[in-house]
Parts: sequence; C-alpha cells; structure tokens
Amino acid sequence: MAYESFSAERFFTEITTEAEARTLLWRSRFQGKEFHCPRCHAEQFYALATRPEVRTCKGCRRQLRLRAGTIFESSKTSLLLWVKALFYVMQGKRGISAQELQRHLGLKSYGRVWSMLQKIRAALQHRDAGYQVGDGVIELDAGTFGRRETGNQCDVLVAIETKAWVNAKGQARSRAGFAKVLVGKETKAHAQQLVGTGVRAGAMVNTDGSWSFRNVTGVDADYQVVSGDRAACERWLPWVHKFISNAKSWINGTHHGVKDKHMGRYVGEYTYRFNRRHDVPRLFHRALVACALAPPVKLCALC
Repeated sequence: MAYESFSAERFFTEITTEAEARTLLWRSRFQGKEFHCPRCHAEQFYALATRPEVRTCKGCRRQLRLRAGTIFESSKTSLLLWVKALFYVMQGKRGISAQELQRHLGLKSYGRVWSMLQKIRAALQHRDAGYQVGDGVIELDAGTFGRRETGNQCDVLVAIETKAWVNAKGQARSRAGFAKVLVGKETKAHAQQLVGTGVRAGAMVNTDGSWSFRNVTGVDADYQVVSGDRAACERWLPWVHKFISNAKSWINGTHHGVKDKHMGRYVGEYTYRFNRRHDVPRLFHRALVACALAPPVKLCALC
C-alpha cells in the first residue's frame, strides 16, 4: 500500500476525534481501502452509527470488528489515545519512555501506558519477523546487553546486510541494509536459528571466530578471528558492531536500562526504526499498519 507522510502539524490537525482515529485505523487495516472482506473480497459494507467499530460485508454479511484480532483487542482505551501514543512513539528519533508518554497522553496510570507501549513494540517486532535479509554480504555477531552487577544481562544476536557502493568521487564505500535480531545466549543453536529464519538461503555471511558462529548451515559462511583487534574488526564487521553499540545507547539513554525478559520487544522496536530509517516521514503510518495487522498481545488488563 502507499504509506502516507504525517508531520506533527498534519497529525494534530486531522486526527483530533475518535471518529477520525477510527477512520484512519480502518484504512490502515485494509491497505488504504475503507473495507475489504477477507472471506469474499467484497469492498462494500454496512455500518451503523451506534456501532462505529463494526462493519458488515454487503456480499457475505460477515461482520468485522475494528479491534478484533489486533493489539487493540479487549482494550478499553480509546482508539484516539492509541493512535496518539503511536505517533509520539514514532515521532522522535530516540523513541519515548513510558513516563514521558504518560505525561503527553495525560493518563494517571503508568502501568496502562507501559502495557500500551509493550503491545506496540510487539506489533513492530511481529512486522519484521516475516522478512529475511540477504542482499550483499551479511555480518553476523552478538552483543551483551544489560549490567553484570545487577544480574540483568542477555545476549542479542544480530545479522545485518552490508551493501557496497561507489560515491560521487569514485571511492568504494559500504552501507548497512536491513537487520535481523534474536535475543538468546550466544550459542550455535541460536546462531543457526537466526540464520535459518532471518537470512536467505545461500547468502554470504561474515562472522568472527566464535565457535557459536562457525559452520552455520544454509549459507555461504566465512569467519575471521578479530578479537582484540579493533582495526580488523572495523574492516571485517563494521556495521553489526555499530548497530549493537547504538542499540545499547538507545536502550540506556531513552529507557535507562531494560529487564532481560523484556529485551526482545525493545530491541525489536529499535530494529524496526533502523530498518526504516530512510523513510522517517512515513514511519508513523507504517507503524500504524503494523499495529492494525499484528495479532493480539496478552500482557495485562490495564489497557
């Protein structure tokens, strides 16, 4: 679908009521259309003013509920607050903490806002789960997130595309493409899981000399021992380490640390932003579509 650009001025001018938020969410769910029946593919519908979150297909009479089957399912929070929350989340380059979002939304319950954020992150994580990387050379490595002294550490495995290009001066350069992540111990099993689900078969993969990454199957893997050699590391694995370093800074700076049991969703949000960093004006609408299409997430009854 054609994603729309939303500046702050446009958003806060056009999306001011529950009805406007509902309309935007309907279009996001149906890929820009007002309605599309998943059973008979009809695009005409009935709607009652007394039940604005329900549309009935004119073809097969199937009823579709706007919140059903999405992260908004069973939520008592207005859709206008949900859409505003998502806009604030995606508006800033460094995201937003639950405490700051709570102030923006004017809500009394911190737990309610925290749960909304976790559901949004789960939707973004789900959106990226269906993609695979495979363009150019794939860099594969892992980083440790959290603090040892608090006993709150976990490993995050990262696979990221590196694409070669030549600048206007004829100089050879490289740039990062898409990234895939997996939260889990740095083991061969987890490395194989990330490669098997997140990397296209036959892709070229560069990694370090860790036994966890050697001889992964299904790809054309090569490795170099770069431990302790910063220059060699920057030549062999330049982008994966930048990704890991920036992700750590984002988590510590915006969220002041994250418990290991929640790390997957936070890293998922960072990866979603990273993978769409060149399309910032349409980032909110992309995320709204992801939330409209993601399955329900059961965290708590607060939102």
